Amino acid sequence: MNVFIITGASKGLGEATAQLLLKENNELILIARNENEELVRHAKEAGVSLRFLNEDLSNHNKIPGMVKSIIGSINKEKAESVFFINNAGMVDPIKPAGKSDPELMTKSIHLNLLTPMLITNEFLKLTGDWDCKKVIVNISSGAANRPIYGWNTYGTTKAGVDMFTKSVGHEQGTATNPATIISFSPGIMDTDMQGTIRQADKEDFTNVEVFKNYHEKGELRSPGFVAQKMLDLIRSDGMENGRVYDIKEFV
Repeated sequence: MNVFIITGASKGLGEATAQLLLKENNELILIARNENEELVRHAKEAGVSLRFLNEDLSNHNKIPGMVKSIIGSINKEKAESVFFINNAGMVDPIKPAGKSDPELMTKSIHLNLLTPMLITNEFLKLTGDWDCKKVIVNISSGAANRPIYGWNTYGTTKAGVDMFTKSVGHEQGTATNPATIISFSPGIMDTDMQGTIRQADKEDFTNVEVFKNYHEKGELRSPGFVAQKMLDLIRSDGMENGRVYDIKEFV
């Protein structure tokens, strides 16, 4: 039995990943603020075990208890592999420093950075004696590597995620039953997040026309394409622990 736990699973890359996994005999635990009824229906039709957990992952106080409940529900003896994909994220606030709403900045930091850190910490603590394949995937962004006007909060959180991934990967090198942790940068995809970006005010996000052109010229990759490349990677045996991977390496 292969278990996949995916946050932000109701849309975008999370939904696309779940759709692909429904074609196989996997156990899916999906986490999002809203349930995706289409995924639930497809799972029933395919006879695949799927559970939806309705959670606001920006509420960091709930994270340890949520992970404990999830891990406690998995049959340790039957699990051949467990994958935890930290996909949930938000690009807001799209504002230069000095103009951002403090509450929105805090929510973004909690969801994009603190939540995957807490999930990883709890997951490793609870599965330390599990000798099956264990993989944690943190979704990164090209914004982690270069400053983009108006994306100071988003880019900072993604840079933090990448450093956390590298650090934990290094630490797992001495673990008795190590997990593999990677960051995966999916590039520009045709998702709701891209819609949010295109609606930004040019004074707040000077590259807004560039992103509008990506959409108009059909240069956005489909979430399904990216999800397949990510799954091919994480189910392989050649991953480097703590590495940041980019979709450009696989296209």
